Amino acid sequence: MKNLKYENAIKKLEEIVSKLEKGDLPLEETIKLYDEATKLSGYCTAMLDNAKLKIEELSEKRETSDNE
Repeated sequence: MKNLKYENAIKKLEEIVSKLEKGDLPLEETIKLYDEATKLSGYCTAMLDNAKLKIEELSEKRETSDNE
C-alpha cells in the first residue's frame, strides 16, 4: 500500500463503501472488504497527518525566515 497515491486510495475506499452499502455480499466478502477499508482509511489518515506536519514545518520555516 506504500506506493498507493492518496487519491487512488480514496477512490478504492469509496468503491468498497459503495459495495458494502448495497448489503448484498456474502458475509466473508463483507468482512474482507471491511478489513481492506479499515486499512485504507488508516493509510489515508496517516498520509493526511504527514501532509499536515509538512505544511506546518514549511510555515514555521517561512515565518522564521520572514522574521530575520
